[in-house]
Amino acid sequence: MPLAINSTEKPRKDSILASHGSRTGGEYMIELELIAAKEILAEVFDITIAEAEDMIKQRSQERTLWPEKFGDNNISLQ
Repeated sequence: MPLAINSTEKPRKDSILASHGSRTGGEYMIELELIAAKEILAEVFDITIAEAEDMIKQRSQERTLWPEKFGDNNISLQ
């Protein structure tokens, strides 16, 4: 026999995680993800957590979205 779905309930617009309190909010979740990333890097590359932190710092310093200038050549589509 099919189960009836209660159609009177409104769909949730907020995150389930956000409703559990402020500890699961933005900065705390980022901190947890960063800790997990360090542990994964340390295990995969057989390095210490401190070395994994250095890897992350170095990578974030190297990463840029776009170069300030693509070059001296004027590239145009004609």
